[in-house]
Amino acid sequence: MSLMVGRQPILDHNGITYAYELLYRGDAEHPFSDLHEDEATSSVINNSFYSAEFGSVSSGKKSFINFTSQLIIDEIWRVLPKQNVVIELLENIEPTPELMDSLKSLKAQGYTLALDDFEYDPKFEPLIELADVIKVDIRISDMATVEKMAKTYVPLGIRMLAEKVETLQEFKDCRRWGYTLFQGFFFARPEIIESAQLPESKVSKLQLMQKVHQPDIDYSDLVDVLKSDPSLTMKLLKYINSVSMGVRHEITNLRQALALIGLNNFKKWASVLIMAALAEDKPRELMKLSLFRGRFCELLSDEIGLRDQSSEYFLTGIFSLMDAALGKTMESLVTDLPLSDEIIETLLGNETKIRSVLDLSQALELDTDIEKYIAGLKWPVPMAKLSEINQEAINWTDQILRL
Repeated sequence: MSLMVGRQPILDHNGITYAYELLYRGDAEHPFSDLHEDEATSSVINNSFYSAEFGSVSSGKKSFINFTSQLIIDEIWRVLPKQNVVIELLENIEPTPELMDSLKSLKAQGYTLALDDFEYDPKFEPLIELADVIKVDIRISDMATVEKMAKTYVPLGIRMLAEKVETLQEFKDCRRWGYTLFQGFFFARPEIIESAQLPESKVSKLQLMQKVHQPDIDYSDLVDVLKSDPSLTMKLLKYINSVSMGVRHEITNLRQALALIGLNNFKKWASVLIMAALAEDKPRELMKLSLFRGRFCELLSDEIGLRDQSSEYFLTGIFSLMDAALGKTMESLVTDLPLSDEIIETLLGNETKIRSVLDLSQALELDTDIEKYIAGLKWPVPMAKLSEINQEAINWTDQILRL
């Protein structure tokens, strides 16, 4: 049976990825919304640790995995490597004597335990005593309660994780109160300060992006543009020589690169590197997410018969977080970039062919039903193929970041 696993990053107080929460995303036979929680978790475990190459889904980071009471009592956790996982108790769990006995056994074996969507109730005291991590949904709890919980449990040696963090200010507040782990989109939705001026280094990179995507630019002009930034030239050649490009012989100059891989691929790689420079002062997860979206959209466009437009799909995915990288609204940024009308309309949130593919890539990042996004594609894609594309995009992204 073909399975799909999504992942949500969990960042530390420095904005560095600490772990991923692995989420069930459906299979060919069961709609996402109808699958029992026990089956969903079993599917995640199977696809993340046994069907796929070990550790590839979580990129070598720890994996937070949701567990129901029955899965704890059945000791399914024993099949997982304790050094690589965090057992996450769902919020609807009741601390029955049978469950508590299993949890004590789990802790005695050295596993890490997290309480999901925690809201205090006296009945949860036995669970609190065993917890290593407490996750607080700041969209459900008011900020006074969020602060109080940190002051209550941090002194007990419990690590606090703030969920659904969506702004930089929320991140700063929670970090000040003692939270050390964060889950949400604060890294992708920064404070927008319209009057703020971009640093000169970012202005020059944005200008370089504009030149690279001029519709009438030719090989010679593009080489001249890129030569104006020696560090970018060096990195571009390194990327193009990577195994991910499938180049058989080492490329040593820009003209040779253009001749071998073509103008569109050349622009694509230049865009990747310029985006990385624009996001250099942001959490690394922001660039990882941009790369994943770009590659996922590119691969999926091939699959649904739009290979001749795959470069546009790739660029749309890469640029979908440009507002986060620069702290500006997307509207203010796309007017300065000579992108196609369809890319611009997609980035502005309007309905386009590319929009359905980008929406699906974003749905894989969110705790949401992906069925409607799959249905929105121009041609239906089998779940087996979608799962393959998802994993290939994850692997490609990790490989590029290692370079």
